[in-house]
Amino acid sequence: MAIRITGMYSGLDTESIINELASAQSHKKTKLVKAQKKFSWKQDAWKALNTKVYSFYQKLDDLCLQSSYLKKKSVVSRPSAVQVVSGADTVDGVHTLSVNQLAKRAYLTSGSLVTANGTHFRSGAKLSQLEGMKDFTDGKISVNGALGQTVEIEVDGDMTINDFVSKLQKTGLNASFDEENQRFYISSRDTGKDANFSITANDAGGFKALAALGLMTDFTSDTTSAAAQENAKWASYYDSTGSGLSPEKQAEKDKLIEDLLAQRAAAYKKQDDTLKKNNEELDKANVYNKEELAKLDGYSKYGDISTFKDEDGNSVSTYADMRDALLDKIYGKEQPKKDKDGNDVKDDKGNTVMERNGGLTKDLADKKEALANLKKEGSGATAAQIEAAENAVKDAEKELAQAKDCYSFVNAIATNEEKKAQNQATIDSHAGTYTVNGDKVEGTAALKATITTEVDTKAAAAHAAINGAYLPKNPDGTVNKDKLAHKIEGQDSVITLNGVKYTSYNNSLSVNGMTITAMEETGEEEVTISTSTDTDGIFDMIKGLFTEYNALVNEMDSLYNAESSTGYDPLTAEEKSALSDDEIEEWEKKIKDSLLRRDSTLGNVSSAIRNVMLKGVDVNGRTMYLSDFGIETQSYFKAKENERNAYHILGDKDDPLSWNPEEGAPDLRSMIAKDPDTVVSFFTGLANNMHDELFKKMSATKLSSALTVYNDKQMKEEYDSYTEKIKKEEDKLNALMDKWYAKFSAMETAMAKLESKNNSLSSLFGG
Repeated sequence: MAIRITGMYSGLDTESIINELASAQSHKKTKLVKAQKKFSWKQDAWKALNTKVYSFYQKLDDLCLQSSYLKKKSVVSRPSAVQVVSGADTVDGVHTLSVNQLAKRAYLTSGSLVTANGTHFRSGAKLSQLEGMKDFTDGKISVNGALGQTVEIEVDGDMTINDFVSKLQKTGLNASFDEENQRFYISSRDTGKDANFSITANDAGGFKALAALGLMTDFTSDTTSAAAQENAKWASYYDSTGSGLSPEKQAEKDKLIEDLLAQRAAAYKKQDDTLKKNNEELDKANVYNKEELAKLDGYSKYGDISTFKDEDGNSVSTYADMRDALLDKIYGKEQPKKDKDGNDVKDDKGNTVMERNGGLTKDLADKKEALANLKKEGSGATAAQIEAAENAVKDAEKELAQAKDCYSFVNAIATNEEKKAQNQATIDSHAGTYTVNGDKVEGTAALKATITTEVDTKAAAAHAAINGAYLPKNPDGTVNKDKLAHKIEGQDSVITLNGVKYTSYNNSLSVNGMTITAMEETGEEEVTISTSTDTDGIFDMIKGLFTEYNALVNEMDSLYNAESSTGYDPLTAEEKSALSDDEIEEWEKKIKDSLLRRDSTLGNVSSAIRNVMLKGVDVNGRTMYLSDFGIETQSYFKAKENERNAYHILGDKDDPLSWNPEEGAPDLRSMIAKDPDTVVSFFTGLANNMHDELFKKMSATKLSSALTVYNDKQMKEEYDSYTEKIKKEEDKLNALMDKWYAKFSAMETAMAKLESKNNSLSSLFGG
């Protein structure tokens, strides 16, 4: 916009004069702005009301279904022992129940890890540091049942307590180590017998680790736990006399080996097939990665492996080496991190912490700092120096961005190649373990020999375990019971209902529509459950329907019957400045309250839902009305103007506008108790009628969107039309004012020239 300087020679208040001259045109624009503002408030009023209508529509969904009204309630004689939630199918009457057994979660508490001399361990301690583990190398432990299968955990002296806990958690168990109590706490994820688990060892090293971790059980006395039975089974395959196993036991062992052979051969084949397919996908991914890499800016400098040089000027031969070299270029070479005294920083395991503080990232930071210093007040830098520094920053940013872009693809290629190499190594490790003949996969003699050795090793270790070979001992040779694990086996819940036993993996059972939650065992005592129709529940559902309906219809009536606000328009900023905040709020409230006054759309919607309530519903060939259930509106003269269409359940103590029915008149609560089927049929029919009517009103049209009762599309077009009209009036106003400013400017120019001539003449005559 041009700067206008007026009235310098004429002394006139040109701006005020022009504003007055243009006031008529300005008034047209202001009138449109006010009309649009008022219209936007009307849109907001409709949006708010539509939200309430839609909310009511959604709540009708449950009320349309007879199953929602089929409520039962059960009273339990001993609620501390049993909780019961009755469904619609629950049979009325008195039931007897006993809680014979609660479901339990399998839970294992380890023995203490505290050594004889009082040493405690943190979760980062290595297994080799535990008592009795000085010369420990490795071992194998099996977790059975946690994921419905056997999972093997390999342990070694460098594994930490935290590492071991993580391994247990991956088998499907809850596991933690409490440093304060120096014990492991391990449990199944679910309750019940089927969620039970056991932790055993596959070799002597595994049993030694279990003993040091406090996870051993005294198998010389424990013969019933899952772990004891597992060990006993494996120990039975050990030839303790040297004379060979019995024919029956040898046949059982041979079958076990054959089964394991078939399982492992099939597993290896399946894994190899998956890895080969994965490698094909990795190859395809890298073809794409290399093509995209070649498209990048800076490819010839950073992405072409054939010409790329590392920071020392050496060529690279693999993408992994190129990735490492790019990291050096971007962030600088790794250097030991130093503390404030200049010493190398170490991590928890004593390893030197490395960091990167250089490369293109550092170069960019330096250039930005140099630029900032040049721009500081008093730096004395010239415009040319600042421009050069800015260009240097831009070049550094571009180079860093190019290097990072190339790195992302190089890293993807290198990672895929490494994954492919790992996959191939696994495939190679399976070589010679199985053969494939058509669809048949068979384990080789070499694999069978490996499995036989594993079985023999595990059998020997299990035999030693059940004979107490690995038990932690006191100095006097007795068993140190504080270092033994304590196990609670998982179990199912058992209840007896009406003489029939039921079991569940948890303490919640569903029987014939009743959801029973057992909380304590009842012993010989029988608990009674009295089930009947939930009259209060059905009453509250119907009451909720009318609470929602009344709130909606009362608001609609209030909006439709609002007082007129003729003569009130939205205030301009100038008009607001002359009023207090309270006066402005009262003014705008007057307008907003009347926005939907006598609105035809509102009248149609309100009339439609009121008519649904007035119409009857067919119940078994008889047309029934709300009044037949003791639900009525107040008399016209007694009710307030905007509450005349609200319904009240006679005798409802929670409704201050309700009243008691006359003797012999219909009463909703009594009808629910005596004839619930009729009540349910009527109100599901009423809810469906209301649902259908609102669905029609909320259907999409050319003027309205779906699920909308007002013409929102049409209103948006009208609002946009206001915007166009305001723009046109604004353009006219600006053109008019520009015209007047031009005329007054010409007058000022002429007066300036006249004054200049007068001054010249005056100077000639010595004035």
